[in-house]
Amino acid sequence: MSKPRPIALLTDFGLQDTYVGAMKAVIAGIAPQAPVFDLTHAIPQGDIRRGAFELWRVRLALPSGSVVVGVVDPGVGTQRTPIVIATPELLLVGPDNGLFSYLLADVGGIQAYALENPAYRLEPVSTTFHGRDIFAPAGAHLATGVPPDALGPAVGDLLRLPWPHLDSPDASTLAGEVIHIDRFGNLVTSIGLLKHRAEGLALTPWIPGREGRSLPGTRFEARLGSGPTIPMGRTFGDVSRGELVCYVGSDGLLEIAVRDGSAAERLGAANGQPVWLAQKG
Repeated sequence: MSKPRPIALLTDFGLQDTYVGAMKAVIAGIAPQAPVFDLTHAIPQGDIRRGAFELWRVRLALPSGSVVVGVVDPGVGTQRTPIVIATPELLLVGPDNGLFSYLLADVGGIQAYALENPAYRLEPVSTTFHGRDIFAPAGAHLATGVPPDALGPAVGDLLRLPWPHLDSPDASTLAGEVIHIDRFGNLVTSIGLLKHRAEGLALTPWIPGREGRSLPGTRFEARLGSGPTIPMGRTFGDVSRGELVCYVGSDGLLEIAVRDGSAAERLGAANGQPVWLAQKG
């Protein structure tokens, strides 16, 4: 290929140490012309599900042909397999621990290969820093045009994370759970993808195996666990300062917020808590 592929990085390394810098240094030594950009290095330590969600939510922004190097790897040095997954749009490099589960939800025609060829590693390979010694070199070589099947043998079934809850218990209600709390204290839920229509809300599920449906009406409200009902608006400005509101967020998922405040603090929220969205009675 004439131009190297862009490389996107996601890790739980943080920025206080030189781990991210070491990965970028390795990439620069192999593919100095490849554009490298950071998705985040603030995934909570070992939180594979959070990493999987962040990769899913950024999927539409990734340039076609990108090499995504994801390192959230509590099993580093164990028997889990380092892999590259080739999809029609992206090359995904990381551990086979479910990190790419959500990103691959509706993607067909994928093939995975174990990263075993020593020509595309740093030797000797440490037992604790595969990000530097295996994943960064693999991503860099792929960016320069090395085909995925040159990096090692094909592998079969990939480890997949369980999906969050998303259900429709009756004709006027959707049920899900909190799956992410952002730095502002906003609660992102599994209820979606949602779009406002003239006749109500349309659900096109982001989770495989769920059926799409319409929620008729003009007014809706959410509830977190046994907490108060929360009116649905279009944006934060639909309520006064300090009031709760739910809305369709930028990813198409139902979110709950407090205008100029933290919904997580107000509601004592945590990941996994049940959430309902229903017609307002």
